[in-house]
Amino acid sequence: MESYRNKLKKIENNLLNDHEFLSKTKKGIYLTSVGKFIESERIFKELISKSKFNHSTLHWLAGISASLGKNDAYVYYLKEAVKFKKDYGEGYAELGNYYKKVGQINNALNFLKIAVKCNPNLFGVYINIGNIFADLGRNEDALNNYKKALAIKNDYPSTFYNIASILFETKNYCDAKKYFLKALSLDKNHIKSKIGLINIYLETFDLKSIKNYRSFIKNFGLKNDNDIGKLMTFFYLDSSPKKQYLRALNYSEKVFGNRKNINKIKIKKNKKIRVGYLSANFNDHPVLKIMESIFKNHDKTRFEIYAYNLHPGEDERTKKAKKYFESFKNISSLPLQEMIKIIRSDELDIAVDLMGYTKRNKMELFNTRIAPIQINYLGFAGTTGLPNMDFLIADKFVIPKKNMKFYSEKILYMPNSFINSIQYQYSNFKTKYKKLDLPPKSFLFAAFHRTEKLSQEVIDSWISILRQTDNTYLWLRISNKIAKKNLISYFQFNNIDLERILFAEKVDLYSEHIARYSQADLFLDTVHYNGHTTILECIWSELPFITLAGESFASRVGLSIANSLGLPELVANSLDEYIEKVIFYTKNLDKLSIIKNQIRKQKNCGDFFNQKLFVKQLEEQYLNCINSYK
Repeated sequence: MESYRNKLKKIENNLLNDHEFLSKTKKGIYLTSVGKFIESERIFKELISKSKFNHSTLHWLAGISASLGKNDAYVYYLKEAVKFKKDYGEGYAELGNYYKKVGQINNALNFLKIAVKCNPNLFGVYINIGNIFADLGRNEDALNNYKKALAIKNDYPSTFYNIASILFETKNYCDAKKYFLKALSLDKNHIKSKIGLINIYLETFDLKSIKNYRSFIKNFGLKNDNDIGKLMTFFYLDSSPKKQYLRALNYSEKVFGNRKNINKIKIKKNKKIRVGYLSANFNDHPVLKIMESIFKNHDKTRFEIYAYNLHPGEDERTKKAKKYFESFKNISSLPLQEMIKIIRSDELDIAVDLMGYTKRNKMELFNTRIAPIQINYLGFAGTTGLPNMDFLIADKFVIPKKNMKFYSEKILYMPNSFINSIQYQYSNFKTKYKKLDLPPKSFLFAAFHRTEKLSQEVIDSWISILRQTDNTYLWLRISNKIAKKNLISYFQFNNIDLERILFAEKVDLYSEHIARYSQADLFLDTVHYNGHTTILECIWSELPFITLAGESFASRVGLSIANSLGLPELVANSLDEYIEKVIFYTKNLDKLSIIKNQIRKQKNCGDFFNQKLFVKQLEEQYLNCINSYK
């Protein structure tokens, strides 16, 4: 019996000599090219009815079906094409891309893998497989596929960028740097790679390299750039609310377009007000640590709260948080339209974004409008620039009235701080961490910040403090060896005795980390991007802090917390004053003791630590939005 493959081969050969087939195929292709899809569809269907077709005919018909919005037909003809030609890699690739688009990730991966098995030279397929694995957090698999793509085509800058991004994610900064630089050697204007390099320099405290990008940093995103990178990066480099506003507007318009009030949704008369929270950080992340008490203390007699998880993974903290919600849905793998459909079906009154432009965000959901009222809160300390983001939750300290013009959203002012306290349920937390072996009467500064917040300005201020004080020590928490090495070199260059610089080792338990604060005498805040969670941690440990108030939201969080505690004396308004205040408290331990006692009193009965009160005030803001909605 003649094999199926041989039969197909005969059909293919015969068609090449079939003038009707060739003539009508050319005509169908032409009609498709000029947008006459119905006419071209008719021609290709006629050929099929006469059994005059090959895999290409079926593929063309699939493409026409897609253009006409016939998704079922599109998939059908693609599947027929790969049935006809079993090794048709391009057909499998297109099926894989389709299933990725509709959120059927397993199907997508299966078809994409078949595609490269049929044709190992499909460069784009390896990229798409890598992108899927990257979205799933499977970094090693993503990296392997990006490198396979690179082996096929080594002059495409985005491939090098993709590899570099995975290496950066896994803290392999040396190799990540090489790949970012390679991308830039192919395209000197590859903006994302420039920003990738800056992030490496921030993470590794490479001051010299950051200075080389001074002009780029100063001007980035202020005009209509051809490419847009991570806006968060620039929060660490300056505290100009005007620049941050212009960057956000540029980003929003570039990515989403200026579409104000599209798909306006009416508020339905629900028995309870429905509030939906969207985040990729419903896990062991600072955002959930802060938000958990809000979810827990919402008035369930008046509010129904929903959660939409944008991260594919869940941990123990996720499982614990689920119980606070009317509904908790993981929508991370779904296509955009399906996400929109699911969220709108819940008929939310208010949708709260907890991400802004951070990793895994889905700001496009808010741009299409998923609720009558849309609010940005907590995860992104600045404006989104998004026309359809209605409100931003803040307070009079982080956004003074003079700065309102630098926010595209209307400001919902909380009566005290915009951020609520964290209450840790650790007993005997002061004894859980091994005591540091320091000389008698020593004074210990703690600064447990992420490395990217350690600007030259703040390190120079700490060096100045060490020079002007005796028997003082600086305790840092640095996440990578390169940054540690560079910091040590910088302290040595500035003639600081390295015995005065301490590095906190990694601890397995979060309770052990919290316990460390109790050993310090004073916490030193950073400049352009203040501590958020770190300050909340230190005051829970009854540890005073000194902060410097900048101009932008992110640089005024310390100011907000200090004033909410009734301790404005912890705030400096210039670097010189910051240094003076720190030195003052090293020499006036009685004054420092008074502040510790004030924090302790606040912790026992103050408004800042009253989480139920905070949630009530937040709910009042939600109600005001509902009542004023037109």
